Amino acid sequence: MILHVSDTIGGGDEAFTCWSLTWTTKKVLEDPINLFKANIFYPANEYSLALSEHLTGWTIFSIPVYGITHDPVFTHNFVRLLTFVLCGFGMYLLTYRYTQNRYAAFIAGIFFAFYGYRMAIQLHLLAMQWIPLMLLFLDKFFHSLKFRDIGAASVFFILSALSSWYVGIFTTIIGVLFVLGYVILDLEVRNGLISKKAVVRILISLAFIIITLTPFALPYFEASQHYDAERDLDEPMNSSWSCDPIFLMNQFGVLFFIFSLVGLLLPLSRNTALKPDWEFVRSQKIPIIFAGIGIISYVLALGPVLKINGVQTGILTPYYFFYSIIPYIAIIRDLSRFSFIMSLAGSVLIGFGVAAILYRIKKDDLKTIVAIACIILAIIGSWHVPVQIPASLATGDLVPEVYRWLAEQPGDVKIIEIPTRWIEDNSEYTYYSVYHWKEMVNGYSGRDVELASKIMRDTSGYFPSDNIVSLLQHIGVKYVIIHPDRIRIVENIPDEQAEAFISQYVSVLNQKIEQNYNSTIRMAGSFGDTIVYEILETPEVLPEDVILLFQNGWFGSNTFPEFYLKEEGKIKAYAGTTGEYELYFMAEPIYTEKNLSLKINGENLGTITAPAGGLTEGRSNFILHKGMNEITFTSTCTQLCDIPEMKTISDKCMSFKFVNLTIFQP
Repeated sequence: MILHVSDTIGGGDEAFTCWSLTWTTKKVLEDPINLFKANIFYPANEYSLALSEHLTGWTIFSIPVYGITHDPVFTHNFVRLLTFVLCGFGMYLLTYRYTQNRYAAFIAGIFFAFYGYRMAIQLHLLAMQWIPLMLLFLDKFFHSLKFRDIGAASVFFILSALSSWYVGIFTTIIGVLFVLGYVILDLEVRNGLISKKAVVRILISLAFIIITLTPFALPYFEASQHYDAERDLDEPMNSSWSCDPIFLMNQFGVLFFIFSLVGLLLPLSRNTALKPDWEFVRSQKIPIIFAGIGIISYVLALGPVLKINGVQTGILTPYYFFYSIIPYIAIIRDLSRFSFIMSLAGSVLIGFGVAAILYRIKKDDLKTIVAIACIILAIIGSWHVPVQIPASLATGDLVPEVYRWLAEQPGDVKIIEIPTRWIEDNSEYTYYSVYHWKEMVNGYSGRDVELASKIMRDTSGYFPSDNIVSLLQHIGVKYVIIHPDRIRIVENIPDEQAEAFISQYVSVLNQKIEQNYNSTIRMAGSFGDTIVYEILETPEVLPEDVILLFQNGWFGSNTFPEFYLKEEGKIKAYAGTTGEYELYFMAEPIYTEKNLSLKINGENLGTITAPAGGLTEGRSNFILHKGMNEITFTSTCTQLCDIPEMKTISDKCMSFKFVNLTIFQP
């Protein structure tokens, strides 16, 4: 990676974090008020950055680097590499405070910085570097009660949370457990923390944290409502670990556990005895605290239901009860990432283990030899070969010409690119937008956006058609960028037939446009295998049908033949003319008899009662206005865990299953 800092960026999540870091860097400098209104998922992009990490905490590094280089890939990769240095250095400082042994601190830093899971993970999950520094200054505060120490700890907590909400949650868990451990095991610290002086400084620091983080947290609460972005138990349940000691050993390595156990069990003293001194072990609060942090994080990684050998036992774990109290823990959808907390706790214990060994060696020469041997073992235990360099997307001057052309187009231009596969296409379009910054219907994140996805899929499947051209005119999309070679891959056309397929595809497309839309669509440019069509504002094309664009409150509306209403579901209905329309649907209530209410543009059209056990037909006549109209269905949802026949703890909430929903003119 060091040799490819400016010319290597992978697809998928890596391409996305490069975009996210660059967007945030740019917006913090130019327009921080609109930070969360990103250029992806237009026209539903009010809070589109809040569908994933905003990475604002990284801008202390990215702003100067990007300001000098103007290179998004170099900036992303430089910051990513910097995390390894900072993680190692932070762990060194923390461990040295406890062991006063530079060799032990250095080895702890190696294990923490180069924990295997960090080798192939996204930037926002690498942001663990501030946690050791937060703990370092918390520890200092416990003994000094100085405002500068609690202030520094607060700053490092804020940097962790602003670098990644994932890591912010990790930092909160670690910090709470660290404080609790001290309060339980150290009477002097406990008495100090309840003094008036300490309480005032703690409250000021908490207020500082809340005031600083609130403006960044509020858009996420808005997005959770706007996009249905709440997490439920399903993903944590699927990603949880099995209770398997062999798997755990393979995850961290034998050396990691050996040194950690030594650090926990052997007293940190010059006693030459090789057996554990249990009284002294109990007096070592720091190893006990970090062992507790590691164990609790492992228990959380087991998820809501205990698995043994990959099979659910039905036994509820502490995670389930913790989630019941604080559901925001489900933000961490991949529970294997709790291993980052284990790596931090284990690395501190490793420092204690190495220090305990070295303190038992009286001869300085022998101590140096053993220390070097331990460093070599640490390097071997943290060695990851080969590190796979991903097939890179284009960077710098090799970026496709179409994106450089887009950057030159004046005005507030909106675009859509097709085809629209989620990872293979949309993540790459999102990355390439750093070279033009036009608002785009395409996008990529940890969550789907129903409205934008519907436009993407329909445009990819039916362009050009009256419905699509009319809709694109209405929402203000100017350019449709088509990649025929990507479409060839979607349709599984072999490479040897690529040229013939592309030629025929472009010919048929141009023929359709010439015959039906020659006054509305024109070719704006051709760039190799990429074609750009411009959608003119006039003459206006009217849709053949009422187009339904599902918003929040639905599950599966864009992907499944059957789709589900949650509690309140909203739909935008795009009509070509003002007039009387009829809505028809067939739906079945989930589990019990339910009422279903309907509103059109805020007007209540009535409620029906649907009996359980079968489909109910519904019809309603009403007036739609030309353009976008809002339809709202409302009912009472039932959590799947409340249905005995489901035998699940899933808290996904559904009210009706729809098999048909159409609007037409009678």
